[in-house]
Amino acid sequence: MNYPIIAALALLAGATTAAQADPANALGRAVGSFSSGVSQAAMQPLINSQPQWVTIAPRSKEECFAESNDVINSTFVRCRRGRQELTRFDAAGNRVVLSERGIPEW
Repeated sequence: MNYPIIAALALLAGATTAAQADPANALGRAVGSFSSGVSQAAMQPLINSQPQWVTIAPRSKEECFAESNDVINSTFVRCRRGRQELTRFDAAGNRVVLSERGIPEW
């Protein structure tokens, strides 16, 4: 039989299929990378608006007295102890404090 001819035809058909698959594969990769870039740009404002805990360090006695108008009250105590605030940014870029807590001691 003509086994060498059949083998050559099979090899030629495989090479043709691979050549046709490469442009489609390249196009798929290009579209995929473009869409991932677009989705990252679209998701970035949502990621930035996620609430985050921000630590405000304790300050000196003089600074805290100035802030509380020389009175020992809750403002003075918050200032002296420091705190953590759960904050996010709204659409206008303003910082919004959602919650406040003391600095954990662990």
